[in-house]
Amino acid sequence: MEIHNVMEKEVLRIINEICDDEEREPVHKYCTSRLCRMDAACYVLNRIPPTYVTSSRGVAHVEQDCHNNVQLEVDIMRLASEALRRITDIQRSYYEEDAERPDSGHGPHFNFPTINGRLFNGLTFEPIKEVNVTLLIDNETAPMMDSRWQNPYLIDSNTAGTYTFWPCPAPADEMGTERSFELELQVLADGFEPFHHFFTLTLKAESDKNTAMRYAQDYEIKDSYLLST
Repeated sequence: MEIHNVMEKEVLRIINEICDDEEREPVHKYCTSRLCRMDAACYVLNRIPPTYVTSSRGVAHVEQDCHNNVQLEVDIMRLASEALRRITDIQRSYYEEDAERPDSGHGPHFNFPTINGRLFNGLTFEPIKEVNVTLLIDNETAPMMDSRWQNPYLIDSNTAGTYTFWPCPAPADEMGTERSFELELQVLADGFEPFHHFFTLTLKAESDKNTAMRYAQDYEIKDSYLLST
């Protein structure tokens, strides 16, 4: 059983309507790329109460309530316009990129979890910063879901030694088959000894690529320490 926030669908619907109208007749000069729309949705969802359901009946009931709640729709439209204005003003570098996920086709895929961990200085026990962490799968730098997921991942002073990756799904021959992937975390940084952490993920092929983060399936790597040279 999965928990679903019905507000996600409603917010995306309204943002897509605004952006589609803008593309047909530019008035506000909003950025309307897929990544702009997703960032706008996050902005709105962080400012309205979530509504969670676990069943199709719950989805149908809550969606009907949403459609009848005029004030909620007005609030979402106001926040969506505010979000698109802010995002258009910021114009992050990846907004203009063709940032679609690497195309491996439809059909069965091995879907990777997000991979998270923390790095510390082995001498001071302080979180590492200004260091690149690289994730390799089968000895190759792993492609990420889109350009907002870095690989190598630069740990900066704001993330307290934390790194995170979300590898792109790998195609499978048929649903239900299993495959083991050999992964490696690698840090080659001045002032520290080379760091290598090896681990294996055994995945079962699903019917198609997963494009939504599933926090229950995060893969957590135990805290690691870099040794000074």
